[in-house]
Amino acid sequence: MARDSDPSRPDDVPSRLPLFDPQAIFAALTQHGVEFVVIGAYAAVAQGWAEPTSDIDITPDRDVRNLQRLADALHEMDARVLTAEGDADTSWPIDDQHLRLRETTFFATRFGDLDVVMNPAGTDGYPDLARPSESFALILGGIEVRVANLERVIASKRASNRPKDRDALPRLEALLLRERKP
Repeated sequence: MARDSDPSRPDDVPSRLPLFDPQAIFAALTQHGVEFVVIGAYAAVAQGWAEPTSDIDITPDRDVRNLQRLADALHEMDARVLTAEGDADTSWPIDDQHLRLRETTFFATRFGDLDVVMNPAGTDGYPDLARPSESFALILGGIEVRVANLERVIASKRASNRPKDRDALPRLEALLLRERKP
């Protein structure tokens, strides 16, 4: 399944695990108190996008304590860092310092793939995305998560300018138009 958050991740890199359980990923993140915004294709799915995705992309708050909580949640999910080619990168420890060093880190967890994107294209990162005008709280499986609004997802995909994002833009824009109709 195609990846949707980082230009360095090839489109044909499959999920390393067959299980994809977004609710379990969100539960682990929220149980650890991680502040984040859901971005990318899963954010669009939460708003009516009918095309499947096999991963979740998030943008966390860069606060050191938040990144420590994120690292704890990743350890609880048995996360492994992946290279852009989809291979395990055992040399890269999962901790707040290393999370801060990469703009995008790909993880395989026991619940499916999770990509941590610090500054998605066309944004100023978490503070920008977490504003109520740019995102909204959504209850998914009984868990409240902050999700980038569809306008923001579209703007980010436009700014990334990857072929698969350019291909998805007309369908995302049509979804936005349908949502805006009374």
